[in-house]
Amino acid sequence: MIQNKKGTIIVEGTFRTGYEEYFEEYSIKIRTFLQQYDATIIRRQLVTEILYGQKSPDLIMLIDFRNIDVAKKIFFDKQYTAIIPLRNKVFKTFKMYIAESGSI
Repeated sequence: MIQNKKGTIIVEGTFRTGYEEYFEEYSIKIRTFLQQYDATIIRRQLVTEILYGQKSPDLIMLIDFRNIDVAKKIFFDKQYTAIIPLRNKVFKTFKMYIAESGSI
């Protein structure tokens, strides 16, 4: 029997100048998109200070999924890729990572 493994998407982004004009619309669209997949937004926070390193993102977001395979696929779906032009108005840089739940 195949077990579904849980996964977490980690997002980091640096805001583009003027992002405020688009941020609310983008937030609504991404939350609506994630709700379809029973995703849980664990945390969405502004980064306020660098403790180590040279650069920091402006925003960090953690999203948990019950099934890591779903998490891997949905961000390449047409419905998500249609949001990318709006996302690009919000973020100058945008990175997304996936991690399997569990310990090292």
